[in-house]
Amino acid sequence: MTRVRRAPLTAVLLAALLALAVTVPFSAHGPGPEWDNMVLVLVGGWAAWHAHRLTRRMRRRDRLPWQVLGASALLFALASLVSGLGTGVALGDLGLGDLLVLLAAFGPPVSAALLGGRVRGTNWPLLVVDGVMVAFALVVVADVLVLSPALSPGAVRGDLLPLVIGYGVYPALAIGLVGALCTVSTAAVRRPATAVTATTVLVGASSALQAVYIVVPSTLWAGAADAAVVAALVVAVRAVRLAVAAAGTGVPSDTTPVVNAAGVAVQVAALVGVPVTLVAAIVLDMPVHDGAIACTAVVITMLLVRIVLRIRESGRVQADLVRSEDDFRGLVEASSDGVAIVDAELRLEFTSPAARTLLGVLDSDLHPSLLDLLHDGDRTRVRHELTVGTGEVAPALHLRVQDAGGEPRELEVTHHERPGSGRRVLHLRDVTTRRRRERELERMAFTDHLTRLPNRAMLFQEMAAPTTPGGQRCLLVLDLDGFKAVNESAGHEAGDLLLVEVARRLQSLLRTDDLVARLGGDEFAVLVAGAEEDAVEAAQRVVDVLAHPYRVGNRSFSVGASVGLARLNPGGGQVAFRQADAALGAAKQAGKGCWRVHTDDLVGQAAASSDVLAAIAAGEVQLRYDVVSTSDTGEVYGLHSAPVWAHPELGVLPAPELWAAAERQGCNGVLQQWLLRRACAEVAALDGELTLGFDLPAGQVHADELAGEVAAALAEAGMVPRQLALAFDEEVLQTSSAGLIPALHTVRAAGVHLCLNDFGMGSTLWSQLARVPLDTVRVDVRGLAAPGDHDRTMRVLSAIESSAAAFDVYTFASGVGSPELYEAIRAQCQMAVTGPVLPTGLTADQVAALLRHPSAAGAAALLV
Repeated sequence: MTRVRRAPLTAVLLAALLALAVTVPFSAHGPGPEWDNMVLVLVGGWAAWHAHRLTRRMRRRDRLPWQVLGASALLFALASLVSGLGTGVALGDLGLGDLLVLLAAFGPPVSAALLGGRVRGTNWPLLVVDGVMVAFALVVVADVLVLSPALSPGAVRGDLLPLVIGYGVYPALAIGLVGALCTVSTAAVRRPATAVTATTVLVGASSALQAVYIVVPSTLWAGAADAAVVAALVVAVRAVRLAVAAAGTGVPSDTTPVVNAAGVAVQVAALVGVPVTLVAAIVLDMPVHDGAIACTAVVITMLLVRIVLRIRESGRVQADLVRSEDDFRGLVEASSDGVAIVDAELRLEFTSPAARTLLGVLDSDLHPSLLDLLHDGDRTRVRHELTVGTGEVAPALHLRVQDAGGEPRELEVTHHERPGSGRRVLHLRDVTTRRRRERELERMAFTDHLTRLPNRAMLFQEMAAPTTPGGQRCLLVLDLDGFKAVNESAGHEAGDLLLVEVARRLQSLLRTDDLVARLGGDEFAVLVAGAEEDAVEAAQRVVDVLAHPYRVGNRSFSVGASVGLARLNPGGGQVAFRQADAALGAAKQAGKGCWRVHTDDLVGQAAASSDVLAAIAAGEVQLRYDVVSTSDTGEVYGLHSAPVWAHPELGVLPAPELWAAAERQGCNGVLQQWLLRRACAEVAALDGELTLGFDLPAGQVHADELAGEVAAALAEAGMVPRQLALAFDEEVLQTSSAGLIPALHTVRAAGVHLCLNDFGMGSTLWSQLARVPLDTVRVDVRGLAAPGDHDRTMRVLSAIESSAAAFDVYTFASGVGSPELYEAIRAQCQMAVTGPVLPTGLTADQVAALLRHPSAAGAAALLV
């Protein structure tokens, strides 16, 4: 696309005015050369050329009004050329130059008509009345100030009268037409339409000055008329420039009418000009002809017509508003969901019938307080949610309504604030049954269906729960010795009955503070509250009690148990489970029917004395970033964050150890909130709009607080939601509460992107699309083929990309470790890339330095 060099319009205007000041005194203004017209030739040609070059950049459907302006400038340049070369005729005689000027004068009105025709929903009868009224008002002004002096006996030759009348009447007609058409315009072309109005006013002023010059020939009037023409041409170029800029934004397709201040100003000035002109004529004893009086009568008549049309329009609008209000009220009252409006003090200003039923509002209560209707435990939280606000994201609010008859009714409330009113609109839905079912499903999700013991998910949730200061806990992992033989000899039904009996024995021999869980098959776990000595004693009791014979039906079985024990340190549940499992393996190797303690836990013991919150305050908890690059350009597209713990004794501990410590100390929610805010703040401080990938760890997500935390972090950092991508794997979806899916839908609706990690390693993408509105899937290329088999990796990766694209889901390759694979992805795929081939594990300062020298990313990729 050709780039047009834009000359400063002020400089062009000043140069042209200076040239006119030099040439006007030497112009003949009749047969012979007219040097001032040569200046007008140059300005008109410049304006026509500029308009042509600019309109070439516009869409075809947007060009026509501005091409008309360019053609008008060209015609005026040709007319000035005819006169400037001395080929014109004497003053008062019509010739080719006058014909060209007449055609050029129609340019601005035609352009205004084309712009006005694009507006939809305009009250055209009212605009027509306005146009007629303005035109006649300006005729009155022109008649008193110009035509009356010209028509007085001996003021001007008879052959010049038609020319004086034409030059004097043209401003009234042109300005009246343009003032009416440009009173309303679309939002996109409001500024160009204002410039068209200004162009027409300047052309009209030049015409009026030309009429004055015919009556009173003077260099002053000729120069003023030329100066008005030059200004009109420059303003016309300005109008085209504004139109090109508006077309580039894509807004011109909007046809909604908006009021244009320039058009209103023309109308007001014209109407005010009538009484001012008539009063001046009376004071100065100027003649007022019958034509001026007749035109004044037309103006008054049009004003009356306009008032009538306005009254009719107001009545129609009021009727439409009443009808719309009735329709809206009927819709609200017929809806099964409740609608309520609360003021700043949370008093109910409006409640639909369904809302009154849901909230339990009595008919005698006119404007009760919403808080008075709620359960006592929800009032503080609801007041905070509805009065403090949540920024761009407004998550669904769950509350309970007082119910004297039994269990409180549970409501789901979505809300938004009405700008400038201090009121909030609440949409209420009864979710009592749904929430009861969710709690039952959640209970079932944490319970083993055979033994009714807590399952693996409940065990890890309990291990993550905080304990009293100084409290210690240990984990026992056990499985049965010889259980396989029971299934083989007596059948699975007997094996199930034996497992039920094992569960009963475990529950009976342990304390109420201890937790017994079934992990699956013949594996059980016990979470013992107390020091290691208490856990050792419990392990010995388990081995002894489970070694007793079992009576199942008519048969007896001898089944023992092996037990592994580990302390539950800030390393967390996952670490403790691995350690206890390793100790269980040692017990089996030792001959079964015994217990063993995991003692090689130096990391856990050292971290046990460290407080995560204190580590955050001391700056030990930090964020590291992996660079994400686009495969097509190689530019830095975003950053993927990962927390680390810079322990003063153990060195840099990875994210799992940090999360496990927070889980043990009960501060994982605080850690998640701090990491999200810190990551948003650090990325927002970098140059450019980088996308931030933030991982949601399995077992650590607080679903009820997620949407609010995301909104607060984005607002505090000043980031737009599309810059944040929440990443999670299928384990997060499976181990989190039922509220996670609605929370993810809420943040996705606010503009935050969602990314599924480790695609291809678990369930299919299609099953996850049914639950979560995914934007991106992250594929770890290291799991697609054997190491070094780049051809198979690319075949699988391309298949994943094409299938995901069918659902508008973007594919993101991670774990890319070789330059060859990186180049293959760049050549064959359109996806973002991260991994060891690019800079990883960077601090925020290192990322900032990389962005200042972006070539470093590419250099790093080549050096790997």
